[in-house]
Amino acid sequence: MQVAKALSRGLRAQCLTKPAFLRRPTRTTTVRTMAFVSNKQEQLSGLARKFIETWGSAATRGIDTVKQDLKEMVADDCVFKADGVLYTDDLKGLPAILHALEREHSIYEHSTYYPVAVAANEDDNIAFVGVAWEYKNVGSLQGMEKPTNRTSKGFSIKQLKFDPNSNKLVLSRVNRQMTQEEREVLVNPGSKCQPADVFGDVLPKLGWGAQEASQQKVDDPDFAAKQKNNLMTWVHCWSSDADLDQLNNVLDPAFMAYDAYGLHHAADKPDREGHAISMMGRDDARAAISGLQKKFTDRNKLLAFAVNPDQRVAFDHWHGEAQGRDSDVKFSTEGVDMILFNAHGQLSTLVQFDMQDYSKQLRSNAPATSQS
Repeated sequence: MQVAKALSRGLRAQCLTKPAFLRRPTRTTTVRTMAFVSNKQEQLSGLARKFIETWGSAATRGIDTVKQDLKEMVADDCVFKADGVLYTDDLKGLPAILHALEREHSIYEHSTYYPVAVAANEDDNIAFVGVAWEYKNVGSLQGMEKPTNRTSKGFSIKQLKFDPNSNKLVLSRVNRQMTQEEREVLVNPGSKCQPADVFGDVLPKLGWGAQEASQQKVDDPDFAAKQKNNLMTWVHCWSSDADLDQLNNVLDPAFMAYDAYGLHHAADKPDREGHAISMMGRDDARAAISGLQKKFTDRNKLLAFAVNPDQRVAFDHWHGEAQGRDSDVKFSTEGVDMILFNAHGQLSTLVQFDMQDYSKQLRSNAPATSQS
């Protein structure tokens, strides 16, 4: 994958941490115990929630206390993988990770850090977590004269891999929406950044707001299998040899896909201003795939996934390679998604972090910041 060179190493390292304060808002229900998963999946989901809640307790329990707890939960050689968009450099080793924790809290105060959805895959010993966050800027990013004291809200997806013997975290992949300050510092003048409003458009479907999470539950012991099969079919449909008629079976007619970064689809969808909708309806999804396949031969591969039938949610991590049909153009892309399903097991909503080369939209000469 061609990773974006949009930020300096220092600025991205400054951002590559997890939030430090967990608050469970009264306007949403808690992530409930999953009814149709194995004991191993329950364990992995529990490990993921515990890690996030521990990291998120730094503001109330203190950095030193959290560090001690994390030393028992994170492997010494753990790696936080960069997404190539907001973050360029991996964080390698426990000391670098703990340093990132301190650095993040000097810049952003975290009033909300809530796991709205969790799913685990026992075969790969991984768990995915969708996190809703609200950050207040209390320290200056490089390139800013002073903090703004503004509050940003957004969404992130964490992909966490645990050692099967020690249960310690060995790998973390973080895909996060930008804060207001990051957009001002990093997005090129004249470029458009229109991130999805996950709070307003998606989270109510998971119980964040008036709709209760209990309404999502489906008493179908085969629902997880339907989620898995339909998800795998959806990913394969982006390959050139796929039968697109399968979309009629796996997608809700009112399927909606949202651009989480706000850098990929927003600029060429002016009629969808304010919502960052990349696909609107089953027919629109088919048209988007057909348009790509007319220009390119594509091979799409599912790298990792997990489903949670109790919340009717799933996550995936995929990679695609494309070759121009009538040109020498080649490109690769990678993405991480959160997917919601309707009561029939069809994909109804998708929130996508599409990790493309955004060097045209993002600054390549952002001010350098020391990593010390």
